[in-house]
Amino acid sequence: MRKKNEKLKIYEFLYNRLPFSEDETKEYRALRRSEKLEEEFELYLDEIKTANIDVYWHSEVYVDGEYEFVHVLMVTDYCYYIFILHDLAGGHYINTFNILCNDAHAAVLDLNRSEKLYQMFKARLIDEGEFQRPIIVKYVMMNDNFVLKTRKSDLFLSKLNLPYYLKAVEQSAVLKNKDTPLPS
Repeated sequence: MRKKNEKLKIYEFLYNRLPFSEDETKEYRALRRSEKLEEEFELYLDEIKTANIDVYWHSEVYVDGEYEFVHVLMVTDYCYYIFILHDLAGGHYINTFNILCNDAHAAVLDLNRSEKLYQMFKARLIDEGEFQRPIIVKYVMMNDNFVLKTRKSDLFLSKLNLPYYLKAVEQSAVLKNKDTPLPS
């Protein structure tokens, strides 16, 4: 069960009681947006069995001198899944520098950060023994109006394919669980 972000709880308590700076207002709005995205993602998660999956919500990690917000970390016996939720709308493309840009050619998301995020988790999530679980990073576009033009990327999931992806995670967690006998 997901709990509300502690920082958001504090902001909500202080909202209309104290004057917020421009940066605090931006952070408060971003946390509220993230809360709504997580609530929607949780509805998809409720459709699968998570008995064999550990789910961790809203983590802020320090990557390469900047904070990166990881909305959901799902851990199975054989894999780590990192989900970063976005509500981008409209047409987007990935330029030659691996930057997600909108139709107005403005940079929206640096996809190179996903590799840095992956490396940071890889350095910290060391499994015992010789087997290191794979780490999969996915940007989940929670807006139905998001369109990725030109070259596609395995980094992205849409709301349309999210249920199938989560069902696959569920199935792999069930099939590979040590206590579950494999079908003959």
